Amino acid sequence: MKSAPFEHYEPTTVNEATSLLESLDEPTILSGGQSLVPMLRFRLANPDVVVDINGIDSLDYLEESEGYLRLGALARHADVADSDLIDERYGSFADTAPLVADPQIRNRGTVVGSVAQADPKGDWGSVLLAHEGDVVAAGPDGERTIPADEFFLLPYDTTLEPEELITEVRVPTPEPNEGSAYHKLKRKTGDYAMAGVAARLVFDDDGRIETAGIGMTAVDITNARATDAEERLEGERPSADLFEAAGELAAEQSNPESDEHGGAAYKERMVNVLTQRALGDAAERAGTVKRRVTQ
Repeated sequence: MKSAPFEHYEPTTVNEATSLLESLDEPTILSGGQSLVPMLRFRLANPDVVVDINGIDSLDYLEESEGYLRLGALARHADVADSDLIDERYGSFADTAPLVADPQIRNRGTVVGSVAQADPKGDWGSVLLAHEGDVVAAGPDGERTIPADEFFLLPYDTTLEPEELITEVRVPTPEPNEGSAYHKLKRKTGDYAMAGVAARLVFDDDGRIETAGIGMTAVDITNARATDAEERLEGERPSADLFEAAGELAAEQSNPESDEHGGAAYKERMVNVLTQRALGDAAERAGTVKRRVTQ
């Protein structure tokens, strides 16, 4: 099946793109296209206008600057997986990128596109939440920064305005005693997560957890933070008992639904397990423990 006819625009600057988004009637943005193109092909989506941003070279970057790791709107999953910077300093990003779908999708799909789609089974939203990241959007009135905590509203719905374009996502650069990790359960390669957990831990000089961030995948109507578990962790020294308690709190705060892949109770149990594993890896990468804390 072929897509229905549509008008196609290829801006080469952010200003040109935002002008198009403001002037056109219900435009659809194309970046990696790994969700949109199949939907066009099977006519599950029938936009009249598509704005293809792949010609905006200024959005193709992955870099550290001004205290942030910044991923431009055209940074692909594969760029993250292949980055030495990511491998050396951002454990959760290094864990996540190879787990996204399959190599073909990772080569074309973008991190920003995944965040913009706001699928609760998407991985990157949980990583952004764990790192207290931001979404940066450009629109007719200029640029604004949206904290990840305020970005996700409902499945496939965000606080992004129709005439806005996400130009980058960003997270703070790591503190000296910081570690992060992502663990994901899926049936087979290419599947979305049945459950996933991103964890970030920052330790003070005394070895206590100063800041904890936990983002959960596929166990609520959006990517969601496990705030009760975060509060339980902060101010404490890492231990198996502490991480077990945090896992139990994360599971209690999750809200999974039963489906063909498993019952809600099973998924809650997986949240518990994945939280403990992600926290153990994060603590190890921060240099506070020598081995993963097991459950």
